[in-house]
Amino acid sequence: MRLLITELHNFGGFFGGDTVTLSGRPWRQEGADEHTLTIDEGALANVADRHTLTPGMLLELAFAGERVERATLLGAPGYVELRRAIGEAPLPDTLVAPRILSHACAACQLWVITMPDPASCPICATPVIA
Repeated sequence: MRLLITELHNFGGFFGGDTVTLSGRPWRQEGADEHTLTIDEGALANVADRHTLTPGMLLELAFAGERVERATLLGAPGYVELRRAIGEAPLPDTLVAPRILSHACAACQLWVITMPDPASCPICATPVIA
C-alpha cells in the first residue's frame, strides 16, 4: 500500500517508545478513507530518523496483519525534506560520470529517489530526462 502522509500526530508513543503515529491517504485513490497508523522506527527501511518524516511524503507500506512491518520512503514534497529523511547517498570513492541521486517528478509532483536506476521514476515509471 502506498500512503501519502497528511498529518503527523506524535513521536514516541505513550511511554516514549520509538514510534511515529501518522495519518495518510492511499496514493492516487480519489475518495479513499484516511488511515491512522503507528509505525515502529525499526520498520522504516530507508529513513534513519522518524523525526524527519513530514506531511506530503509518500511511503510504501508492507503489513504483517495490521502491523506495519516495513515502511519505505518513496518521495517527498521537496528536495530538502527528501535528503533530510534519507541522508547522504552512498557513492563509490571515484565516479566516471555524473550520478542522478534524486529528481523532481512532474507526474507525481514529488522529489523521488532515483538510485540505482535513473532511467525512470520509481513511483510512476515516467522517463527521467537527463
